[in-house]
Amino acid sequence: MTAKLPVILDNRSDNTVLNALRKLLPSLQKLDVATGVFKLRVFLALDGHWQKINKIRILMSHRTTVKRANCYGNTI
Repeated sequence: MTAKLPVILDNRSDNTVLNALRKLLPSLQKLDVATGVFKLRVFLALDGHWQKINKIRILMSHRTTVKRANCYGNTI
């Protein structure tokens, strides 16, 4: 069973997307993310958690530049 999360993640105090992902990742087989801005440092902060997931898909908006997207693809 997946962890129960707040309805709204406002990134205040401990109510962060990072903490929510730390709770969810151990029970997931795949992860689909749609985001306006993708921060690589948050993904790297989850080191040791995301490697256990079989499939990860990340959909980034136009705010993530092609240069950054290419960098992420070569890094991860």
